[in-house]
Amino acid sequence: MSTSPIRVRGVEELIATVPLHLMYQPEDSLVLALLGPPESQPDSTKPAGNLLLMARIDLPHDLGSFEAVLMQVARILHHHQPAVLEILAYEDDADATKVLRAVTRECLEADVGVDHVIRVRNGRWQELRPDGTASVWCVVPSVDRVPCAADLVLAGAHIGPSRAELAERIHGRQTERKLQLLAEMEDYLDRFLQAVPPKISTPEASRLRARFIERGALAWRRILDTTPGGPEVADLPPAVLAHAMVMLWHREFRDGVITWVAPGAMGPGLLPREICEALVRHLELARTGNRRLLDRLIALCALVPDEFAPPVLTVTGQGAWALNSGTVANLAVERALELDPDYYLAQLTDLLLHNAVPPPPGPFAPAAPSSAA
Repeated sequence: MSTSPIRVRGVEELIATVPLHLMYQPEDSLVLALLGPPESQPDSTKPAGNLLLMARIDLPHDLGSFEAVLMQVARILHHHQPAVLEILAYEDDADATKVLRAVTRECLEADVGVDHVIRVRNGRWQELRPDGTASVWCVVPSVDRVPCAADLVLAGAHIGPSRAELAERIHGRQTERKLQLLAEMEDYLDRFLQAVPPKISTPEASRLRARFIERGALAWRRILDTTPGGPEVADLPPAVLAHAMVMLWHREFRDGVITWVAPGAMGPGLLPREICEALVRHLELARTGNRRLLDRLIALCALVPDEFAPPVLTVTGQGAWALNSGTVANLAVERALELDPDYYLAQLTDLLLHNAVPPPPGPFAPAAPSSAA
């Protein structure tokens, strides 16, 4: 899912800039561009050009997924109620005409106007007309020839790795480093539970808990340090990574980290005082989205063993959602639910993403384009 203040002028410009909105070249994908109501000509049926949201869904390849796609489209339309829709299919092998026609019917039944229905394949595009015919194939314009592309780049958009490459980066591989980190985390978790037994509140337990929280904040400062020339996440000592990861099983500390990596999701004032004060001492609260933080979180996800991964995957999903990077958000949360289907925050985040809920506005929200993927 992505939202954007950028105006798109015409269908060719939209087709050319979809990879910038999604931040990768879509493959085997249904893309919905939701537009706002006409502004300059209120009685016109033409779209205003204000792109409210862009959502990407896997093209279906069997009856079950076909019905699931139509249900997801219906949810998006119900939630956002766009005035006009542009529907695009980025094909790999199969002809997506039947899918496009079905999605068009779904939109018309929901009283949503459909401006263009487009097939894109091998750098060319074709329009499916309402009368059942199709236009000739045309070449997709180069991004450098599209006026609004410069606005998107200035807003932070870029064409990154493919969706499959992003998934591989988030999942990581089974390496000796992972096994080493697993042993370190298991040892650290044992020490944490011994030092601060659950449901025990004594002065000594409070001091120990405060010490773990303080060290946890210090560990996250090193992980989230985007200073140019600083150490990469993979180069940090295993003890630092282990401390940071285990602290995410402390629900309130995890929510505190989300407050810093997903500005606008919640306010620091909602956190327990001891956690808020520790994070304030060691982490800088950005008022604009910092995509380098997301890169470091992705690198961290690749290092963490599966047994401990759901919390950091969910934190990454929340950060990606706040930064309008729908593809990363979906991939991270899907992976979290694969590893732990009952992880509650991952379930909630998944609902936000599947219903194409945009990130919250406010003083911490970034002004970059977003995408639901």
